[in-house]
Amino acid sequence: MILAAAFVLSWFLVGAWARVLRARGLGKAVRADGPPAHRLKAGTPSMAGVPMAAAVAAVVALTGLGRPEVAALALGFLLIGLADDLAGSLRRPLRAREKLVLQFAVAGVFSYAVLGRVAYTGWPPLDFLFLLLVVVGAANAMNFTDGVDGLAASVGAVLLLPFLGAPLAAAAVGALLGFLWHNAPPARVFMGDAGSEALGVLIAGLWLLAGAGFYLALAAVVPLAELLSVVVQVLYFRRTGGRRILRMAPLHHHFELGGWSEGKVVLRFAAVTAAATALAVSLWRGA
Repeated sequence: MILAAAFVLSWFLVGAWARVLRARGLGKAVRADGPPAHRLKAGTPSMAGVPMAAAVAAVVALTGLGRPEVAALALGFLLIGLADDLAGSLRRPLRAREKLVLQFAVAGVFSYAVLGRVAYTGWPPLDFLFLLLVVVGAANAMNFTDGVDGLAASVGAVLLLPFLGAPLAAAAVGALLGFLWHNAPPARVFMGDAGSEALGVLIAGLWLLAGAGFYLALAAVVPLAELLSVVVQVLYFRRTGGRRILRMAPLHHHFELGGWSEGKVVLRFAAVTAAATALAVSLWRGA
């Protein structure tokens, strides 16, 4: 019931959001050096994370959050991503350093608040550092994953499936499905940093508080690979004076330039995520 309600509400709100932004000529710029097919997407409305979050909030307000600290964490990153989205539209995006400071600040509050409720190393300072890095890493990993129509939402929904019994997770999956209706290729609206970063920390928060933080690295193999592909590409480019390991980073662009269609990227990455999540859950619950 929760999932279905969130799906319907998200489908309506995201569709209305896209129509309003398009009517006002507010669309996302597309990187000029990206895959040629992506240049046709210039001007597509973005920041759909806002109506998605509204749908989740409306539904869980009637059912109860269950995980208020995770909801607060997601809201914090939603606002950081929204600030970046708006800054990019109005003047310039936030610098990476500025954004990281904000991300670490919000993640630090969450990590301190839940410290002691879960123990991963047995030493609180190291647990705090682990929580902090997983949260910030998850936000940026999902942000990098959000570069092909339907990819971040599909992967994110799969990673939330083990927690469908929690109202917050069920509502989030429903909202993602409602968003996917409009984000299916060719996308009518993008998730934006507001949505992708909030989604990343929502997933991380649920896995961490369940005591399954170590298994998240296996389940989230696709977002992790996307994040590492950017890090490796940048470091190698700087070290070699302009040479590249991948055709383009993040990883999904490498496969696109290798001939994969967007649909093939989404289906294969989602399938890998489903298999990895199933394995992670079996190891976690069998441990």
